Amino acid sequence: MLTIENITKLYKADVGIWRIGRVETINTAYLFTLVNPVGQRIQINLERNPIGVQYELWCWDSYINNTPLPTAVPRRRMLDKDKLKKPEILIEQIKQLLLKQ
Repeated sequence: MLTIENITKLYKADVGIWRIGRVETINTAYLFTLVNPVGQRIQINLERNPIGVQYELWCWDSYINNTPLPTAVPRRRMLDKDKLKKPEILIEQIKQLLLKQ
């Protein structure tokens, strides 16, 4: 199971036009709530259990009123553990995930 020390230090970090407004740790994932200047929200999930030797970073591709649409499709990136060691590298991975939107 993935454990990232000081994960809460990502709180208020900027990710492009988004800002991390909440960092939550649950048994199976790290949850990041991002907020943009117009108040839209998106949740990014980093799974703590590996698939093979990689960890899944994902979010839904479409929202309305800050809720994923029923037709939303997950956007995924598979990350090696070295992509999770430094906050700035994880932030860059989140940016890359959001660029697909």
